[in-house]
Amino acid sequence: MRKWIPWVAILAVAVAVMLSLPTTVDPIVNRTVADVPLPPSPPCPPGSDCADTHPCSTETMPSDEFETRWTAVGNNRMMSSPHATDLNGDSVLDIVVGTGAEESHSGSIIAVDGASGNLLWEAETDGEMFASAQFEDLNGDNVDDIALGGRDQQMFAVNGATGDILWSFDKASTLREAWYQFYSGQFIDDINDDNVADWLVANGGDPMKEPDDERDNGYLMILSGADGQPLGVADLPDGRETYMSPLLYTPHPDMAIEVLYGTGGETWDGSLWSTSIDAIMQGDLSTSTQIVAPTPNVKKGFMTPPAIADLTLDGIQDIVVSSFDGRLILVDGRNYTHTWTIDMHEVVENGTASGLESWASPTVGYFTPDSVPDVFVNYVIGVFPQYSSSYYALVDGATGDILWSETTEHTIFTSPLSVDLDSNGRDDIVLVRGAEEWREEGSLSYNSASVLDTCSMNTISLYNRTNLSIGTPLIADLDMDGDLEMVTTTTTGYLSETEGWTLTRMDLNASTPTRIGWGAYMGSQYDGLFLD
Repeated sequence: MRKWIPWVAILAVAVAVMLSLPTTVDPIVNRTVADVPLPPSPPCPPGSDCADTHPCSTETMPSDEFETRWTAVGNNRMMSSPHATDLNGDSVLDIVVGTGAEESHSGSIIAVDGASGNLLWEAETDGEMFASAQFEDLNGDNVDDIALGGRDQQMFAVNGATGDILWSFDKASTLREAWYQFYSGQFIDDINDDNVADWLVANGGDPMKEPDDERDNGYLMILSGADGQPLGVADLPDGRETYMSPLLYTPHPDMAIEVLYGTGGETWDGSLWSTSIDAIMQGDLSTSTQIVAPTPNVKKGFMTPPAIADLTLDGIQDIVVSSFDGRLILVDGRNYTHTWTIDMHEVVENGTASGLESWASPTVGYFTPDSVPDVFVNYVIGVFPQYSSSYYALVDGATGDILWSETTEHTIFTSPLSVDLDSNGRDDIVLVRGAEEWREEGSLSYNSASVLDTCSMNTISLYNRTNLSIGTPLIADLDMDGDLEMVTTTTTGYLSETEGWTLTRMDLNASTPTRIGWGAYMGSQYDGLFLD
């Protein structure tokens, strides 16, 4: 039976599409960068000092006896990915995540005690909160506060200690004729000199529109961290909407901070762009640099945040981007040239796949012996909104060669994670897979998680559960005891007759490594940056 995923259940991101407009932006341009010597090509040739820095060892993966520490449950759906910070001062990271149901225009932001699983607080909202939490002390009480957005123009800052709303975005603001959905953002340095960090976020997407309806463009915005008032609003330069969570990007310590953002959607083209905070404040993105252009005659955009890591080993951070049209591209941070590109359509099912689309960010880790970070990606096979299976691949970061791949009947929408689970210096990969389908006896949804050992290329099952898992899990040492935990979510789907979510903390039976390369949605620091 062909599996069918409702468009609204695919991912906690954009669910709308855009009017196709002529692309009037300039082609990709080079730029000058800091005076950093060019690296060798390839960056780690055989026999070099960096060619064998992550060898496999005799260490073994943890056993398959993974203990569930607690499970929290609640009403509503949960498309948001869990992020963590200590809110109650017990030195255990607590979990913050959004909930909601699109149809009923209801939702909430919840904080769950990382030690016990008990609810610390719940802030009710008037729309589904599908973005992921970001943290900053906004009110000066030495406890992180939370910024989180979602549908129905919902954007909130919440007191991390109490759950009280500090501010909400003013949907009645007349700066634009219409406001749309808010995605995961980033706190930035204080712009308006009030000693409070400010908030960079994207606004776009109108789920009430049909795919072929005319669409307005989206915006990049900077909001006051103190009260949520807009400090800068800028229309996107190509007339498209946006669904990508923007990232701050500092290619090199001697270079200026940039903002990476994406345009386009499921059925309309777009690009990956770079701009500046100043341009957003001035309300003009016309000088943005188009880093990756649309594929000609393909109406698919850039939906998921890229990964930032130095794959060329020149001291300049590069950009790994997975486009919705099935391309994986390494962009050299030195000059925005493309070091390598893989068109997955040419690879999957010997080039015969009906379609290939990506709802997940690339994951970066040390999956091979050398010092060059590598990439792991997953794509769903089919054409939005119908998918039949998934393809995932491990890509050599130095060459762009696919070293390992597999096709599965599941569908994969969560981003993979990378972490060294067996203390051998080589990162392993954590995958969550699942599906929702309709059968004569009713709706069936399920999900499972497994670890791919990048030395043996064998998998170890973590769990099998009912319901969907849309949010990317979190791997961290929550209680700082030297052992890793994983926090996962499940949610009922749009075919289910009921609504509910679960949040589960499980022990991974693994020692905490010196770094967790990619441990959550948008990376271990929630900023798109690979921790090397």
